[in-house]
Amino acid sequence: MAQLRGFALVAGVCTAISMTIFALLRPSMGTQWANTISLVLCSVLNTDLNRRVSFGLHTRHLWWRDQQRGVGVMLLALAMTTGSLWILHHVSPNASIGVELAVIVLGNIASAVTRFVLLRYWVFRRARHGVGTQKGAVANDDAPALL
Repeated sequence: MAQLRGFALVAGVCTAISMTIFALLRPSMGTQWANTISLVLCSVLNTDLNRRVSFGLHTRHLWWRDQQRGVGVMLLALAMTTGSLWILHHVSPNASIGVELAVIVLGNIASAVTRFVLLRYWVFRRARHGVGTQKGAVANDDAPALL
């Protein structure tokens, strides 16, 4: 249950940041590019926060591998939101930014369950077995920590 609470907290923070980036980029870059860039930028932060907050991994051990897998998980959300925006613009070509943001949030919610399962059972499966969860444990790589 603690993992799910952490995941929800991280999802809320990252969604707010992503929506802000989207709203700032949309006027100059268009809907699809703004969506793609905002998701890609938030992906590293999302994976790092989930490592720490949701799954209790506080060392830098396997940080790069986790980030690579996190990109794979982010592609799921990107496919859902890009597809949703594509459908929206075919149905309503002049949709407002508010409607676009709502569609993106709904697309992210739709992919959230799958994302949580992938993070829990694929990306951070070692957290279920207590590997790499000790604060102050020796790191095996020089990967940066975002927080």
